[in-house]
Amino acid sequence: MNSIYAIDEKQKAPANPSVRKLILDATVQLLKEKPISKISVTDITEKAGVSRMSYYRNFSSKEEILTDHLDEIFRDYTEFIRKWDYKGSCFESPFLHKCFGYFIGHRDFLNTLLKSGMGDLLLKHLTDYIMDFFCPGDCDIVQYYKLQAFSGSIYNTYAAWQARNCKESLNDMAKIISTIYEETKSHV
Repeated sequence: MNSIYAIDEKQKAPANPSVRKLILDATVQLLKEKPISKISVTDITEKAGVSRMSYYRNFSSKEEILTDHLDEIFRDYTEFIRKWDYKGSCFESPFLHKCFGYFIGHRDFLNTLLKSGMGDLLLKHLTDYIMDFFCPGDCDIVQYYKLQAFSGSIYNTYAAWQARNCKESLNDMAKIISTIYEETKSHV
């Protein structure tokens, strides 16, 4: 669009972390009440106490608010695991304990995604993380499909655990999942 009113991306104001946080928090609160399709930008900006201009300076869609936060969660998680310098398999109890333990810290956000029918965003990010971390580049086709299946099972196991209000301890969950994958531990 060639209009004197068009905003050049270079002129666009940089994202404001505090405004982004207000918008994220408002969106999560609204998602607890209604589906994203029923949430308007006006709903978000009013709840967040920010202007529509602030919203559009920071996000181009409602879904972007959620995916950006998931990107941040998984970036931080990758850093967390790299600092741990983990050398074992993703199927082993120590890894699974750290994994579930980390995500408990984001339980409210993740559970809101699950309950609002937007768990597919979490599954995509989880799968991308597992594939990038344990199968960077090109990997053996068997390993590729094992990791794809593992991503889905971790997602479903986490969702089921949350649905049961985390009745099993973190240690129990790590042991349960590693037992399920005992046979494949030595292959990944």
